This record gives sequence, structure tokens and C-alpha cells, in this order.
Amino acid sequence: MRLRSPFPAALLLYATSLPAQPAPTPTPPAVAATPAPTPVPMIDLRFIRFKISAGDLPSAESILETHRAEKGEDEEYLLGLAWVARGAALLGDWPDASRYAKQAREAAAKRLGSPPVFENNSEAAYALGTAIEVEAQALVAAGKKAEALALLDRESKAQENAPYNLRARIQKRRNQVALVGTKAPEIRPEDHAGAATPPALESLRGKPVVLFLWWESCGDCKAQAAALRQTVQKYADRPVVFVAPTRYYGKPEERAEEKAKIEKAWKDVYGLPDSVAVPISDEAMRRYGVSATPTFVFIDRKGVVTDYLPYRMTAERLSQEIEALLK
Repeated sequence: MRLRSPFPAALLLYATSLPAQPAPTPTPPAVAATPAPTPVPMIDLRFIRFKISAGDLPSAESILETHRAEKGEDEEYLLGLAWVARGAALLGDWPDASRYAKQAREAAAKRLGSPPVFENNSEAAYALGTAIEVEAQALVAAGKKAEALALLDRESKAQENAPYNLRARIQKRRNQVALVGTKAPEIRPEDHAGAATPPALESLRGKPVVLFLWWESCGDCKAQAAALRQTVQKYADRPVVFVAPTRYYGKPEERAEEKAKIEKAWKDVYGLPDSVAVPISDEAMRRYGVSATPTFVFIDRKGVVTDYLPYRMTAERLSQEIEALLK
């Protein structure tokens, strides 16, 4: 019986007319590839912060423990340890806060060496500052304010050659413990921006004073600009004086350029080119503990600090503080 091809005759004719193709080159046997090593996960400080903000300290501790087991006590571990100490303090867990602060201090001291080398050791400097702050907070929480102040004064002297931010953090914490109710430290400018000459605080007795301590490149400061401008305008006809201290952050040879940036920011971002004096003083910024900007200080008619707030504020809260000064 003759079988019929399933292909049309024309297709078969075309196929048989094609030139012969060379035999395919044999494929060499596959060699089993060496599997790539599984990357060890790095700690993500955001996860620790998220857990702390949710009040979940145990999970933050677990993230830190896992990182230590897999990567050891590296720079990220040191930062995480500092954040767990701070988180415990924020949650009012003072035994754990003190324990982690002690661990952070020891790890930071080991990394910094003796005498301490701060260059290229920013993580250790941050951890050390956090440890000192948390230790002081724990003492205050235990009703040992005098001991907390003694600790901060001792550390201030011990870290007199440390980077600016570490020294300012220690002073900031001391201010939060003891500045309210005391005479406002004087501001002695090295320079000033704008046309307004910075007044001495002593010369402002009889008027409430609001200090806005800032940095021209600070994002939070820029975000504060609208509320600050609104508040300054609101009290323009009232006996309230606003002063905006800042400092030079760059190299000495760059100061002319940096001053121009300060003046431009004060005019363009804040819209307060002449109505508020802008003293430039490294000493004043350090004495007021400005490790983070912005910082607000409220001073009554007698020159006494009534509030010290190292963070952003709404226009409403600013007004509440000022109204209290005007009573």
C-alpha cells in the first residue's frame, strides 16, 4: 500500500532542493557551574528605626544580633548598637538603655583607640556620642540629675579635641538637662550676615528673645522657613526680638563664599534679609549644643531661658511659646 506524505508535494520539492547543511558541532558536555555564594545580608538601619518607632525593641535587637552573627562587629553593627541604645531610651526601658549604651561606649572606644583617632571613624564617634547621651538620660530618669550633669561635664572636658558634632551633642544634652531656668549664654559673633548688626543678649533685657539656630544647607531648617517667616511677621509690632545664629561649616579659605551662601539663603529661602540679625559664631553654636539644626531657644525679659527645643516647630507652637513669654 502506498503511504501518502502529510506534506504538500511542492513543499517536499523545495525541501529536497536545499543545499546540504553541515553537521552541527557537538555540544561539549555541560560543566556544573559553581554556585555563587549567597550574599550575606547587611544590616539596614531603617529596619531598626522602624521597629523602634513601632515600640518593638525585641525585633530591633534581633536584627542587630543576626547582623553580628553574620558580619561581626563592623561599622554598621556599631551604628545599630547605638540606635538600639537610643531606642530603648525613647521607649523608657532604662535598664536596657544603660546596657546598650555601655556596650556602644566600649565598642566605640575600642575602634577609636587610645588616644582616640576620629578621622575616618565617624561611626565610632556617633556611637560614643549616643552612649554618653543615653547614660545621662538614664541618670536623669533615675532622679540623679546632679550625677548626669557631672557625667556630661566630665565628658565635655575629655572630648575637648573631638569633632564639633560630638562636643555639641554633649552640650545639647547638658542644655536639655539644665539650661532651662538659667541665664542664656551670651552670643559673641565672629562675623555676621546681612545688614542687621547682631545685638548682645544683655542689651535685650526687657524684651523676649527667640533664637533660631540654623545652617544654610540644612533641609529641616529650610522646611522651617515658612513657619518662621510667618511668626516673625506676626510679631513684627510686638516687643519680641528674633536672632538667627549660625556658624561657618567649611574651610577657613572658603569663608567668603560660604558667607555669600548664608546671606543668599537668608534672603531667598527665609525672606528675612534685614529684619532678623544673623550672627556667625562657632562658639555660640557649640555652647547652645547645636549638633542638629534647627534648634530654638526662648528667652524671657530677664534673660532667662524658658525653653530649649532642638527640633522643628509649627507656627502654632512657636506662637504658643512666644505668647507665654509675653505674659
